[in-house]
Amino acid sequence: MTILFLLIYVFIGWKFGVWKEFKRLYPTLLFFIIGDLLYQFLLFDYTMWMFHPVGTVDEGLGLNHTLIAIGRMSIQYPVTIAVFLGRMTSEKKQQILSIILWIVIYNMSEFFFNYAGGLTYHNGWNYGWDIAFTLMMFPMLLIHYKNPIVAWLLVIPIVFGLWWIFDVPFSVLK
Repeated sequence: MTILFLLIYVFIGWKFGVWKEFKRLYPTLLFFIIGDLLYQFLLFDYTMWMFHPVGTVDEGLGLNHTLIAIGRMSIQYPVTIAVFLGRMTSEKKQQILSIILWIVIYNMSEFFFNYAGGLTYHNGWNYGWDIAFTLMMFPMLLIHYKNPIVAWLLVIPIVFGLWWIFDVPFSVLK
């Protein structure tokens, strides 16, 4: 199922991605990936969610959480940036509609993956937190695209706030 999901993103990227503008989108892609990599690294022993292979293709390829996460960072995130930000207009109403559309897309896919067994929640995280996270994430990607310093300044208290809310013990750090 993961491979099918990523192939769908490849098609979406091919059909709708604005790749000729990717050089100016690239810093925001790195911001997106750095956030996920920090989560994967810092919370390696205290995960909030975990990916699992679903179906014979995923299992046959030996997919595990790490490989699925890398696949998402390598395919889903660049396509998201190339479509979401590549097609972003300066009109506020269109920006809001685009943000809402992408929040719905991400939350529907998370719901489906959870339902199919490809995603499990741990340590207090749940689908409601997924929704809350995407409600923050897509506006934050747009903010980063427009003003990276503001986005970095905003994300720092968000990270510490989530660390505090989920009572992540410092002992999980290596």
